Amino acid sequence: MADAGPATRVDVDTEDAARARARSHRAGSKTGSGPWTTVLVTAWIVLVVAFVAISVFENAFRYRAVGASFLIASAWTLPPLLVLHGMHAAVVRPGGPRARRRDAPFDRAAARVVAESRAAGFPDLDVAALVRMLRSADNGPDPGTGERGMPDWPLLRWELPLAPPQPGRFVVAERRSGPERGSGPERWSGPERTVLTLVEHPTEPPVPRTAPSVAEHLGTIVLGAYRPDAPAPITASRIGGAPAVPEGWEWPLCAHHDEPMQFTAQIEHRERLVSVFVCQFDPGTCASWEPDSGANAAFVFSLRGLHLAAEPVSPHGDPDDPEPASPPLLADAMLLRHVPVPMVHDDEDPDRVLAAAAAEGVLVAGQYGGVPEWIQDDETPAGTEFVASIEPGPLRFDLGDAGRAYVFSDGARASVLWQSS
Repeated sequence: MADAGPATRVDVDTEDAARARARSHRAGSKTGSGPWTTVLVTAWIVLVVAFVAISVFENAFRYRAVGASFLIASAWTLPPLLVLHGMHAAVVRPGGPRARRRDAPFDRAAARVVAESRAAGFPDLDVAALVRMLRSADNGPDPGTGERGMPDWPLLRWELPLAPPQPGRFVVAERRSGPERGSGPERWSGPERTVLTLVEHPTEPPVPRTAPSVAEHLGTIVLGAYRPDAPAPITASRIGGAPAVPEGWEWPLCAHHDEPMQFTAQIEHRERLVSVFVCQFDPGTCASWEPDSGANAAFVFSLRGLHLAAEPVSPHGDPDDPEPASPPLLADAMLLRHVPVPMVHDDEDPDRVLAAAAAEGVLVAGQYGGVPEWIQDDETPAGTEFVASIEPGPLRFDLGDAGRAYVFSDGARASVLWQSS
């Protein structure tokens, strides 16, 4: 019987680390110093008051000089303070008895994770990064939350490096059945388990090429749509189809219709993925052309730890129309590629850029980067960079009369708007 080979997914019990984090939160300190904080603060207050009282007594009643009074007060108050700080350092210093007790659950959990990952055929993990993950309550706010006044949910997913680092390989660690999403650190939905997934992105050698042309330096980058003849990564730039999203992400609903928005495009930009959604439930009846209307949405995702989203279910449902004219997910999808075309001067028709690309057989889906060609006035959102424009033609998006969508991002957030003639 053939060997099945190393696993790419491991499920490890880390409940002891979860309970240690909960105890740390209950103590009110991430360092686990416990009563020492109260003792030291109280000592400082008492000894400062004593310092002032002794100084005043020596100066006012024993007629000593101010400097001499301060020296006498310091001689009475500084030694107890130094002794207390010395005791604190001896007890809670790194490697001390209290620190060892505090770190023991995390060290045991890390050793168990390393042992089970090795048994599954994983490469060696960076233990220091693993311990930091086990000690952390979360990895910041989930990038798929916090939109339109909604609260940020904790991100319980980490990318752990290997030891030594290996190009194109890392391990994604994700907590399951631990703290309830959106709840406090002391509420639990069950024993915590950490799921490790080995991710491999094979690196390809650079393709030799000639010196860049003038068009690549000075031209406009057009987004050309095409149908692939081989499977593409789920994070590839495309229009239509299903978006690549992180765990826990929720499909955006139109604020006017309370219906799922239609996925329009996702665009790789500066090692991130910018995903665009526009309401197509009943075009023209909601302000989907405005960036802050709640009738469109744009997200910025990491390129790692994503999966294809399932089609959302309408909150209302319509048994008389099981196949709406503008479903949230289009059955058709096309990939996008960059096509450099020569620069067009300001005094010429900007549509000549698109016409020049179309003349070369490019199915134009928009423009990537550079300066946007506005149909109406410049509406660039403050503090953002132009990512791309999207033409309605290839998949017949409804963007008004000869409309065009414009996508912007600041690296953490994104927005979309559209204009028509």
